[in-house]
Amino acid sequence: RKHPRFPHNMCEIETYRGCPRETHCSFCTEPLYPHSSREIPDVVNEIRALYDFGARYFRIGRQPDLFSYKGIETTDGFKPNPAAIEKLYRGIRRAAPELRVLHMDNLNPATITEFPDESREIAKTIIKYHTPGDVAAMGVESGDPRVIRKNNLQIYPEDVIKAVELINEVGSKKGENGLPELLPGINLLHGLKGESKRTYQRNLELLQTIHDRGLLLRRINIRRAMRFKNTPLEETKISINRKLFHNYRNTIKKTIEVPMLKEIAPKGTTLKNILTESHHGQNTLGRQIASYPLLIKMRRILKLGIFVDAVATDQNHRSLTAMPVEKDDHRKNDL
Repeated sequence: RKHPRFPHNMCEIETYRGCPRETHCSFCTEPLYPHSSREIPDVVNEIRALYDFGARYFRIGRQPDLFSYKGIETTDGFKPNPAAIEKLYRGIRRAAPELRVLHMDNLNPATITEFPDESREIAKTIIKYHTPGDVAAMGVESGDPRVIRKNNLQIYPEDVIKAVELINEVGSKKGENGLPELLPGINLLHGLKGESKRTYQRNLELLQTIHDRGLLLRRINIRRAMRFKNTPLEETKISINRKLFHNYRNTIKKTIEVPMLKEIAPKGTTLKNILTESHHGQNTLGRQIASYPLLIKMRRILKLGIFVDAVATDQNHRSLTAMPVEKDDHRKNDL
């Protein structure tokens, strides 16, 4: 309750630590922790306690792959356990019946390609109990086969596309808050072993293929690798060409992110429950409370700290321009 934004703050919930893989990505710190899962009642009881204190916004985000929570160990690896995810989400909804946001975070796309039937069932369960605007952030890291091999990244572009297709198939329907129920996100990481100028082109080709197939990504996160102690990447020094990196990011913004956002929230979309945060000139900036919220610039001075609805009028990189909706206008918009 002492949080400066309480009760409008997201509570991060941990389900397990460590990674069940036998071999690990070069940059990852998860192998430094023993693989241990929390029991479902413990997770549910934590959420119940937070809810009783007034928390209403939750993200199941502290694990490398939510679909592997309580996975069943087999000779082919940890098989997803749809029944456990169903029990977890059902328990959360019973413990916090009037929660306002329930989102997930990390998902290993390799889990989907190795176990598509179980993954599809889990995605459907999440949509049954969650709130819309959810994002399954996938640790793809690179579309360059050489980088994938040298850093033990496990998944190649063709499999990434399959994972993106499955989440789009199950989750692209628009939800009650104006955004799709569940869309994939992609994380790309630079500064890895084997990286070259070709890596940038391979990543662009992967993203362009996803776009050309009519698939949607809610978020593309491009980062630089951090060399943590006791990881294989610790002693690796890869220089990143700043100009090349800058141009590459701008190309992704212009040719992938903005066009996709125009499909995700086209002009005329009503976005609900936007929390007003600050003023910028004659505009009010706000966001829907979410794991990865869009910045929404509303062309009016509004009181801060209130929830409003707005109709999208334009799209930019990770942001929208919108007009606030009066109650009478809102009814017209729903006709």
